[in-house]
Amino acid sequence: MAASVELKGRLETVEEIKSPADKYWAACKDITTLMPVIYPGVFKSIEDIVGDGKSPGSTRFIQYVEGHPIGNATERIDSVDDENMTATYSVIGGDFIGGFYTKFSPTVKIIPKENGCLAKWAVDYEKANEDVADPHVVIEFIVGVLHTLDDYVLKNNN
Repeated sequence: MAASVELKGRLETVEEIKSPADKYWAACKDITTLMPVIYPGVFKSIEDIVGDGKSPGSTRFIQYVEGHPIGNATERIDSVDDENMTATYSVIGGDFIGGFYTKFSPTVKIIPKENGCLAKWAVDYEKANEDVADPHVVIEFIVGVLHTLDDYVLKNNN
């Protein structure tokens, strides 16, 4: 009997961030506006299609640049907890859902510390089939996004 392949999983990363937690959290909540500006080599555009892009129930359409492995994605914000600086969302459409994953639900949590903060990003996922790889490449991409956002906050929030 062949070994069974786990279709569900969770991956996470915790990154040291130099920005103050409150300023970094504010930037995290404004990614609809910020990402195409600070990461134009990846994000062509992000558009709020439902809501304000910052509160639960809001949905945004992300268009990646030509040549990116993912053409587009639709994300819904599921929860935002300002007190605990935590947000969860779900990818509900686009190139990622269906062919690769049937569930892709990230959580970001900002943890204050004396000098800066920690950014914890985790994703609960379910692969569409056993041939789909675990999303390690997404973690690598997110690490870059977290640090690019940190650089932006440090330069623009004196």
